[in-house]
This record gives sequence, C-alpha cells and structure tokens, in this order.
Amino acid sequence: MPSTRSIRVVIAALFAALLLAGAPAIAKDGRDFAGFYSLSSVAQQGDAVRVTLELQLFNYSGADLRDAVIAVRQSPGMADLGSFAPVPLWRDGHDVVVGRQFTVPRSEFEQWSTHGQPNVVVLHTDSDGQPCRGTAQLTQRPEALSAAH
Repeated sequence: MPSTRSIRVVIAALFAALLLAGAPAIAKDGRDFAGFYSLSSVAQQGDAVRVTLELQLFNYSGADLRDAVIAVRQSPGMADLGSFAPVPLWRDGHDVVVGRQFTVPRSEFEQWSTHGQPNVVVLHTDSDGQPCRGTAQLTQRPEALSAAH
C-alpha cells in the first residue's frame, strides 16, 4: 500500500505538470504587447487637448513583426485618433519607442492622465498573411523616468 507521502508527491507532480502544460496557452492569449507611455507638451485647444504621446512597447507575441502599425483609438469605441509610422522590423522580445503629437478630446486626455491608459492597438499580419490586431497593456511612466529616458 502506498504511503500518504508518496500519494502527496504524485498529486503535487500531476498538479505541476498541469500548470506547466497550460502556461504556453496562457501566455499566447495574454499580453502580446505591453509597455509604458508618457504625456508631454500639453496644450488646451477648446474642448480638445494637443499632447505628445510617447510609447515604449515590448513585443511578446512570439513572432517577429514586419511593418506593424501602432494605432491610437478613442476610448470607448474605435474612432481612430492616429497612428505612428509602421515599424519595419519588430523582433519578438524587443521594444520600440515611438512618439508623436495627437489632438484628442479633453475627456480622452483626462482618462489618459488620471486613471486610464491610451487605447493602443498593434496591427500586423501573422505568418499566414492574416491580419491581426493586438491591444497593448500600458502603464504611465513616472515623470522622473520619462526625463531620464
């Protein structure tokens, strides 16, 4: 008859094997794009705000991307606020830094600068040539780090 300790070891090993088997699926459906954003050169223009948005995004998609487009969309909804120049080659596990000025509704800017984040999507094609869209998970870069970067 197996001991209680042996049964516990087998159960722990099975549990660990299940967790490890599911890890790639979790990562694949998780954050393919993540990074930091900073806001500068803010100017009120009536009900709109002109602001420079800088992004440092990391590619965790598992693939090198060619001619990826980073777009900024209004939240909620999908109205296009603009995009950055296409990234010719964005290697998996590497970052890109892009920045440009946007004119956005004041409510959008307030969301970016307080409790929300810019709605940033990455548009690219997969290895089969199919269009893909991934949402970027962003954290506002503290001002001290923005100045150093």
